[in-house]
Amino acid sequence: MRSFCLAVSVVVALAAATAAGAAWTVSRSGNGATASKTMPGAAPAAPTGSVSSHDVTVSWSASHFADGTNVPSYIVKRYDAITNALQTTLSACNGNVAGTTCVEHAVPTGSWKYTVTPAAGIWRGTESAKSATVIVLI
Repeated sequence: MRSFCLAVSVVVALAAATAAGAAWTVSRSGNGATASKTMPGAAPAAPTGSVSSHDVTVSWSASHFADGTNVPSYIVKRYDAITNALQTTLSACNGNVAGTTCVEHAVPTGSWKYTVTPAAGIWRGTESAKSATVIVLI
C-alpha cells in the first residue's frame, strides 16, 4: 500500500509540474497573451536626505521598467557614514516603500548615508550609490 501511495504521489507531482511548465509557454499572440517586464539594468541615482530634528526625509528619482512603467516599490537602506555598517531602517522607510520618498522617524544621533533599490515582488534591481552624509544631531 505504501508503494502504491508513493507511486501515485510521484505521478501527481509530475503531472502538476508538466502543467505548470506548460503555463509558461504561452505565445505572445491572441487571447491569453503574456509579456514579462525587465528590472532596470542601471542603478538609480543616489537618494537625497534632509533632516528635521530626528526625522530624515529620503527622496529619490523613480526607476522604470524597460517598457517605461514605474517600478512599484523600493528598498531603503541606511548605513553608518563612518563605519559603512548597515543599520536597521525605521518606520515608514522600512520594507518595500511605494513611491519615491519616505520619512524615517526617530533616527538616532549620528552620520548616515542612504541607498535605494528598485523592487517588484521578489525581484530586485541594482542598489543605488550612497547619498551624501546626513547628520542627525542631539
